[in-house]
Amino acid sequence: MNRAEWPLNGRVGRIGEGEYTGAYLLLAVEIDDFWAFYISDDPRLWAAEDLRTDDFWVADADLEDILGGMAVEWAPEAEDAALEKVIFDVRREWERRRTGFSRRRGVRRLFRSWWRGSRGGE
Repeated sequence: MNRAEWPLNGRVGRIGEGEYTGAYLLLAVEIDDFWAFYISDDPRLWAAEDLRTDDFWVADADLEDILGGMAVEWAPEAEDAALEKVIFDVRREWERRRTGFSRRRGVRRLFRSWWRGSRGGE
């Protein structure tokens, strides 16, 4: 798989073999030479306490072997976004981070507004 050509938000597929047969995989390019695997059963079909979930990183050198053992069938492009939202719903957070959201910035704004308000009351 070519990291440069892989979609920025990853791809969703259904796992056909192995420990997580039947679960969904969101595969995304990670930092350095790693890929992020996010795995989950469909939460619409499983009780929360029975839901299989996992996430881990895989090095470029091991990617083909791991994916081959999972026999992933990738979702059609037209269905990918809807599946991701229902199964994982992590892309929304990724987008927030890409657009400059940061907790630190939010905390600073909160502190500044509090500081201005407290000084105005003196």
